[in-house]
Amino acid sequence: ICNLMSHLSLNVSKIKEIVIDFRKQSGTHIPVYIDTAEVRMVERIRLPGVNISSTLSLTNHIETMAKKAHQLLHFLRRLRKFGTSLTTLNSIYRCAIESISMKQVND
Repeated sequence: ICNLMSHLSLNVSKIKEIVIDFRKQSGTHIPVYIDTAEVRMVERIRLPGVNISSTLSLTNHIETMAKKAHQLLHFLRRLRKFGTSLTTLNSIYRCAIESISMKQVND
């Protein structure tokens, strides 16, 4: 009703539903419909800075953060190969890699 009054519409193709259910015997979940369009149910969702799975497992999130750190370490190795000073490499490490790992600790 609010959408109709303010002339806004939802793009159902971009909406995702994640169900987190810890019951021992989980049954089937009733799909959500918006204007006769079914909202897509997903097992995991990516939000800014965090990956959430329907089991609340941190495995996917940790793998994503490790992959980002590994890519940045490769970048540092390439810079070292080109003769970048140790001070500059240390600064880049602190800005890039430590910020990824410490952000997750502080959140």
